[in-house]
Amino acid sequence: METLATLLELVFLVSFIVAIVYGIKWFKNRNDKENDLFKKNKKRFWISIVVVVITFILGGMAQSSADDAQEQEATEQQEKKDKSNYKDDKEEFANKYFALGHEVETLSSKEGEEWNDAIENSDGDFDVDSAIDTIQNNHTDEIDDIDSKLSDLHDLDQKVQKNDSVDDSDKEKFHNAYLDVKHFANHATNISGSYNDFMDDHNDLDRKVADHVEELQDL
Repeated sequence: METLATLLELVFLVSFIVAIVYGIKWFKNRNDKENDLFKKNKKRFWISIVVVVITFILGGMAQSSADDAQEQEATEQQEKKDKSNYKDDKEEFANKYFALGHEVETLSSKEGEEWNDAIENSDGDFDVDSAIDTIQNNHTDEIDDIDSKLSDLHDLDQKVQKNDSVDDSDKEKFHNAYLDVKHFANHATNISGSYNDFMDDHNDLDRKVADHVEELQDL
């Protein structure tokens, strides 16, 4: 279709030039309308004009069809690329999600144990704020690492959300999984509340993240 459009464009240009040439010749002989040359130039001019109009219309239609075909091909190529990207992103997300979930669970468990030890070792003057500060200071490297990995996971989630080849239901599963591990990470990196609340939240969030791991494996 692109070749036809190019051919019609060429015919259009040639016919346009021919029409100009015969138009000029026709105009020059306008004072002698009975002259055979005048009549021939007039006839050839109008024939050229008809060819110009026809090739212009057909050329436009051919170019439009060619553009549509190119757009369709580009769309198909993009869909293939999106599907390929989704396969890679899905695998990477699941692997990083499992690793991050495990790291957060490990940190939260350690913090719970240290909190419990601090309570048991206190002499009735337990300072919860001081205990929390001490616990978090003991794990600054782990906290920084979790924050970094959570940021990477967020970027992957956004790639999935922007991928048009992914079903909305699957997008929701990825995003919900990200939100729950984010909440779990925040729970472990920004300790607050009481010890009992901390442990209850730990168990609840750990269960949710574990459920998401299984869900991601099934996608």
